[in-house]
Amino acid sequence: MNDLLIGIIQGITEFLPISSSGHLVIFSSISEAVDLNTNDIAFLHIGTLFSILFFYRKRISETLVHKEELQHTLKIIIIAIIPAVLVGLLSPIQETIDNSENLLTITGLAYLCFASLLLFYELSMKNKETESVLFKNINSKHALVIGLAQAIALVPGVSRSGITLMVGLYLGIRKADAIYFSLLLGIPTIFGAWLLTFIETSYAFNPGIVIPVLVASISGFLAIKLLVSFTLNAKLKYFGFYCLLLSVICFIN
Repeated sequence: MNDLLIGIIQGITEFLPISSSGHLVIFSSISEAVDLNTNDIAFLHIGTLFSILFFYRKRISETLVHKEELQHTLKIIIIAIIPAVLVGLLSPIQETIDNSENLLTITGLAYLCFASLLLFYELSMKNKETESVLFKNINSKHALVIGLAQAIALVPGVSRSGITLMVGLYLGIRKADAIYFSLLLGIPTIFGAWLLTFIETSYAFNPGIVIPVLVASISGFLAIKLLVSFTLNAKLKYFGFYCLLLSVICFIN
């Protein structure tokens, strides 16, 4: 039962703007039955990677056969992942946070800040027509700014998909394309993080992680559909309220 629950938590929280790593931190702190190390968490992310590929299979397939579109997509993805790669490889921030005795407090503060970002967007952008940038018009500057935002998601409580989506929206990128670009960035980011963990720790495969990975793939697909629906219908504030609640939970534990 715990395996199924962990897979569901990972799949849903990976794509909704509520931070998967933050949820795992909270869940691990309140359930002694959960004993996931960094390797297992990284492997769970592979399951959610397949969710992206399946959900956007048609659009990705079309991109692969159009040279100019493929070149543009690869260009902005490469630019956007550079900040996270540099921070992840050259900075000890991830290890420092993971080993901190104040991990729950850090997660709570991150949730509080991210919730404020979500709520402020709903208030500041209400009734404003700002979506003028289509996917084909996302330039290097847009990609770099979104990439810098993605690097912040190394902190538990800051959603990778959420922060990149929000920054894309603030930059005026059309909602559907901001979601698409945010999730596309997840492909190299998720795979790269898993590969790095695998190489650095000589990961010994844990058979017990198979079921959570499969469940994470299915629930991840459903989460993407929910994200698209809530974003297009201007309901991101509900995620903001939820993150505020999680912040409170972190502070009282």
